[in-house]
Amino acid sequence: MLNPTERQILEMMKGKLLVTKGELLSALDRADGIDIVLQRLRDMGYIDKVESLGICYVITQQGMRALRGEKEQV
Repeated sequence: MLNPTERQILEMMKGKLLVTKGELLSALDRADGIDIVLQRLRDMGYIDKVESLGICYVITQQGMRALRGEKEQV
């Protein structure tokens, strides 16, 4: 079960596919604990970290399925 912040991050990533931490911080209502939330989502396999010119986060297929599954349960 995703908490509201995790769900909000996945929804944002679903629309953009590639998101920087700065974009997440500016879009979220709360900035505290964002590193913990991102690590938790990575541990669950819902997002992945991509390093190129900077660090970005992408939603995985498993993350898309989890988001879809949560909507079906509501």
